[in-house]
Amino acid sequence: MTEFWEGAFNEKQLMWGLAPTASASAACDTFIRAGVKSVLIPGIGYGRNAKPFLERGMSVAGIEISERAIELARSRLGLEIPIVRGSVTDMPFDRRKYDGIFCHGLAYLLDGRGRLKFIRDCYRQLEPGGHMIFTVISKKAPMYGQGPRLGDDWYERLPGLPMYFYDAESVRREFGPYGLVELSEIDEPAGDGATLPFINVVCRRDAVTVDAAEAVVRLRAGQVEVTVHGALQQREVAAIAEALGTSKTSILTMGGCQISDAGGVAIANALFNNTALRELWLFNNEIADVGGKAFGAALRANASLTTLCLNENRVGDDGAKAIGEALRSSASLVELGLGRNQIGDVGGAAIGEALASNDSVIALSLNHNKLGDTGAASIGAALRNNASLKILRLSHNAIGNCGAEAMRAAIEHNATLRTVTFDENPAAPSLHQGLEAALEERRQ
Repeated sequence: MTEFWEGAFNEKQLMWGLAPTASASAACDTFIRAGVKSVLIPGIGYGRNAKPFLERGMSVAGIEISERAIELARSRLGLEIPIVRGSVTDMPFDRRKYDGIFCHGLAYLLDGRGRLKFIRDCYRQLEPGGHMIFTVISKKAPMYGQGPRLGDDWYERLPGLPMYFYDAESVRREFGPYGLVELSEIDEPAGDGATLPFINVVCRRDAVTVDAAEAVVRLRAGQVEVTVHGALQQREVAAIAEALGTSKTSILTMGGCQISDAGGVAIANALFNNTALRELWLFNNEIADVGGKAFGAALRANASLTTLCLNENRVGDDGAKAIGEALRSSASLVELGLGRNQIGDVGGAAIGEALASNDSVIALSLNHNKLGDTGAASIGAALRNNASLKILRLSHNAIGNCGAEAMRAAIEHNATLRTVTFDENPAAPSLHQGLEAALEERRQ
């Protein structure tokens, strides 16, 4: 896909003209009504779709993989807005949040896992109350079904140009968990006076922090995102877990709620029946090995969870071993946070061994643990075969020279890693530098 778009820009220059798309103008109207002040445009191209937002006084930032497109945005359209050069599959590039996100004609170029991550990453970069708007190609387009079939409704229209075609059902399936509020058909110019049918998708992030009683109400109502604040009693955690079992909520955050092992077990048990939850954030609690084992069992049974964050808890080797065993068969989990726990070499080795066969996890946090050379070597060995992991956090552990060398060698053989944090480990400075050099060479 990268080569196709780079070639297209080099060959045709301003290949779609200077006028913004109809969907960009419509999105601008929606953003004005919602009071949007800042807009992120992933896949901004040479910037024509930034114009409506800039003209109405909004600040705009972009993401674009084609260096030539960015040059054209500067030289031909005079855009001086921030544009990050990179792939949307590597989002987020910063921690900034935006009131609005607009993306035209990009999501459908990604595979299923890539689309899921992209939609999730965009949602996370929205301010509470913010809107994100996508335009995706419709199955009503005349080229639907043409070219080699890559999967359901997914075809390779040209070499290096896969396209996933949407209908109302697939829009609801993929965008519904992230605050879908509206979908409508829209025609976009396709050159020579022709148009192509697209679907305009509008989502809204409704993130409100509530207490335990209100969380139960919102979980039962299936609100997209529920965030709980304050220290919770075990009976309150149990009530939330009971509501979670049958809830249609997509994102549940319970950070800093003093959840114990018993609470962790209750929440994990709810995942056996839940088929809707996509993200579970339980950072800064008191969950230890008993809870970790329960989540390992839940991960083996649950096929919908994509994010499990247990950062800043008390999970040790036994809990990590159970989670590692679950990763061997898990096909849905994309992001696993186990940073700032008490995991040593035994747990690290179990997770490492699982990575050798896991092909779903993209981001893994094991920073601020007790990993040494044995755990790092196991992870390094797995990375020689792993083809999904992009982000690995190993800083602030006890990894020495042997572990650092194992990681350096793994990076040289790995085709997908983009980010590895390794600072504050006792390995020699030269090995830190060698690891970073190997990673930098991989990025080029």
